[in-house]
Amino acid sequence: MPNHQPQTTALWEDLKQLTKSVVEEMNRDAEISSRTGGLESRLEDGDALVVTKVSAPRMHLVVRLRAEAFEVHTRLWVSEADLTEWEFREDLMIQFDDKGASLRNPAGEVFTVDEAVFYILRPFLHLGAVGC
Repeated sequence: MPNHQPQTTALWEDLKQLTKSVVEEMNRDAEISSRTGGLESRLEDGDALVVTKVSAPRMHLVVRLRAEAFEVHTRLWVSEADLTEWEFREDLMIQFDDKGASLRNPAGEVFTVDEAVFYILRPFLHLGAVGC
């Protein structure tokens, strides 16, 4: 079995950089920014990418690199008054083939890094669908 560690590291670096760029672009776009309330992205402990929405409803998304997957953990606080919380976890499995690296969600959908970033950030654009 080939060692994909260098490719996995490169994929992780690409995902972090692209996510940061997309968050910045989302904040610059007036329509998207009004829908999201503004987002912040940062690295935490060197191994976690964190994207937060601090205005109500608050949302906190963490992506971590694991051995064979990107672990995506999303938490949403619907109401400050009763601290109603929604939580979702999924793994995007890293797979390699002759075309390079891609990511696969539990439903079997396959994403390039670019597509994965938009897939990961989609909850911030669809907060209304969660009943907010």
